Amino acid sequence: MVTRRERSLARLRSNGPAIGELFKIVRELSFDELREEAQLPPRLLLVGAQQPTLVLLRDALGGSVASGFIDVASFDQLPGYLDQYDGIVLVNAGPAERKSPKIKQLLADVETAGRTLTFQLPPGGSADGEAPPAAHAVDDLRGRLVTRLGHRQLALGRYLPTFRKQVATSLINQTSRANAEFALLSNIPAVIPIVGNLMSAGADFLVLTKNQLMLIYKLAAAHGRDIDQTWRLYTELLPVVGAGLVWRTAARELAALIPFAAGTIPKVLIAYAGTAVTGQAASYYYEFGARPTGEQVRRYYERAVEIAKTLRPGGQDDREVIEGEFTESTPPTAAAQHTNGIAQPPPTGAEAKQGETAGR
Repeated sequence: MVTRRERSLARLRSNGPAIGELFKIVRELSFDELREEAQLPPRLLLVGAQQPTLVLLRDALGGSVASGFIDVASFDQLPGYLDQYDGIVLVNAGPAERKSPKIKQLLADVETAGRTLTFQLPPGGSADGEAPPAAHAVDDLRGRLVTRLGHRQLALGRYLPTFRKQVATSLINQTSRANAEFALLSNIPAVIPIVGNLMSAGADFLVLTKNQLMLIYKLAAAHGRDIDQTWRLYTELLPVVGAGLVWRTAARELAALIPFAAGTIPKVLIAYAGTAVTGQAASYYYEFGARPTGEQVRRYYERAVEIAKTLRPGGQDDREVIEGEFTESTPPTAAAQHTNGIAQPPPTGAEAKQGETAGR
């Protein structure tokens, strides 16, 4: 009789299940809701006292296409269809503006209050309506909009390229943490001797892989790719993320060989890191049209494992991003986030060749 350990080792040697199961899983996925959400253009409204300031902020926030998706209005001349906006930003709203009947109604109305946030331009920015707002302030506003308007993230990235970095980071974080949480929960039966181990062995593959594939689809949508041809998307991405899927499968099998609940922690790390690397590789490809080098992928893994080790259940994210049960105990710095590869251009020349060599 073949034991579970022997079956696991056989799967490790073959390295086949990840690719074989991939196509079965894709057939079961439905992307209709995501496709509709992504293809519905976003609508944002900036409300303030000074029209020139709002225009400068709008252009800095959304780039060259901002005017098509971001409207501006004064505090005393609000549009009559506020419920049609995905997000509303009150810019430099003082006590007097907040007490006005229209703004009070805006902040109290069930249709608009949850999608309205306030934003104060830092001193020395564009308060006079002549100088562009500080880049860090605009970046912070984008991040807040991506967080608040979670249901519209795909559209924000798809139609407003300036939002793509924040959207991609948020999507990758959400899915990585969700997979880490599932890996923990799916390993709970392992505390039951014999039967529990059999129940938990391989039970996470289907859910984790589905989440990763959905993440790839979301990233494609956020980067403005053709999302009507789902099979073409995954066929195109297999060379980019295939190695990561095989690595995750192998690592998961090794963790499954650890008896009882001792494999819980490695499985959580594997689920988080494998998902994060898959997302970062896909995002890099969609942004630059090139595969990340072997050295870049190595850095992705190192960074993902570093973050995974800080995960703690039941906490709150210091950046006020609610993404499942897991949060980072200490948010990574902007510099650390930048080195995760999402925003790094593809290397050229000797660096590219060196990276390809490392990847083999």
